[in-house]
Amino acid sequence: MPDLLWVSRMSAAMNPTVAIIGGQGQMGRWFTRFFEGQGLTVLVADLDTPQTAPEVAAQADVVILSVPIPQVTALVGEVAPRLKPDAALMDLTSVKQRPMAAMMAAFPGEVVGTHPLFGPGEESIEGRTVVLCQGRGERWFQWLKDLLAQAGARVKVTSAAEHDRLMAVVQGLAHFMLIAFGAVIRDLEVSPQDLEEFSTPTFATLLNLSRRLLSQDAKLYACIQLQNPANRIVLRALEGAVADILYFIQRQDADGLVRLIEEIRGINGK
Repeated sequence: MPDLLWVSRMSAAMNPTVAIIGGQGQMGRWFTRFFEGQGLTVLVADLDTPQTAPEVAAQADVVILSVPIPQVTALVGEVAPRLKPDAALMDLTSVKQRPMAAMMAAFPGEVVGTHPLFGPGEESIEGRTVVLCQGRGERWFQWLKDLLAQAGARVKVTSAAEHDRLMAVVQGLAHFMLIAFGAVIRDLEVSPQDLEEFSTPTFATLLNLSRRLLSQDAKLYACIQLQNPANRIVLRALEGAVADILYFIQRQDADGLVRLIEEIRGINGK
């Protein structure tokens, strides 16, 4: 007669139950639909759901936290004691070091950090990138990696520290510049109609990007700025770059500014 624990584990591995805590949020809803589309049972907990976070965590084989970054540590403390020993604890946050450290400290089982590099407006995961950071264990990490790849996602595996270092440029720097761009336009009190009428293609692109970012969840973008420890290094580099450009402008040093632009162009391969 087969070992019942072995049978239970094999069944979970083939058809696990997934719990998404914060499942009523935009990304929580998106991944609820995704996992259900893969034929999996999905349990959802949020502020107004019948079941609480600890209740769904106790029933699931894979528990995914889809909540704002500052809430992860407190939530992990609530759900970790209720997890099955052979379950997996994961997150969907855009910063990895702090959330993963909290999960690793609170839960002795398998831990996987994830960051989907797309928003809830995407219809499909096909062709979209999902970053995975392996915290502890192999079984559920490989299960998720295979599931995403089979669904057509581009899966990128890296460490939490390397993720945050790169995202400090991809998100931290890019978002900072767009927020600052919008703030400068506000402070200059330039007419929006004039901006539209005198807009160049480059300016129009920046203006649209800034408006798009500023129209979305302000708390999310604030968290991305505040919670990634690598942002400080990147923003200090931005300060240095601004100072370099201003140096040449204040001195009307055209040759120096041309050399700087050509040097940057060479490094960027353009």
